[in-house]
Amino acid sequence: MRKRHSVHSQLAAVALAAGAGLLLADSAEAQTAQCTFVLRPDYLRTVQNPSLSDRQEIMDLLHRYNWAQDDASDQGVDAMLLDNATYETCAGRNQLEKKTGKVQVIEHLKQINSLMGDRGRRRHIESNTLLNLVDKDTVEGKSTIAVTIQFTEIETPVLDYTATMVTMFKRDAGTWKFAMILLVPDGPKVALRAR
Repeated sequence: MRKRHSVHSQLAAVALAAGAGLLLADSAEAQTAQCTFVLRPDYLRTVQNPSLSDRQEIMDLLHRYNWAQDDASDQGVDAMLLDNATYETCAGRNQLEKKTGKVQVIEHLKQINSLMGDRGRRRHIESNTLLNLVDKDTVEGKSTIAVTIQFTEIETPVLDYTATMVTMFKRDAGTWKFAMILLVPDGPKVALRAR
């Protein structure tokens, strides 16, 4: 039993150190760029709910996006994003990375998927989602997200990271799409490599 725990711990440490999990964000560029969106402590403490049909469509969109990541696929993601959608990861006010436009966001997802290869499967577990109606075509969101990786060599999943996921949804030709995705990891000194 002790040996199994040791192997599990060693594999988890190797995964994190090798970049399949988390990499330290110590580059000068990551430390100097400022996050575009600053998450206030009171962000979405009070909300005005969208209509039930809009809420359901937005929640389905959020879940389809997470399933695409879990399946290591960018299939269908194009239809989920506005042309000028942004994807950003921030630690406090420091921007760790930013992608602008659906082409860059999809290319980023492809790179993340290629990092995992055949080593395991990711699970994006989203909860505590709040949605706030800004106007009839704009909704703000905030969720808690936990991501695990099930490596092929071990029986139990390894926690990759936890974060706050901040979103902005816009209605485009009658369909809700992502205008912004922002991840604020709970570990402030890490850049996420397996979203």
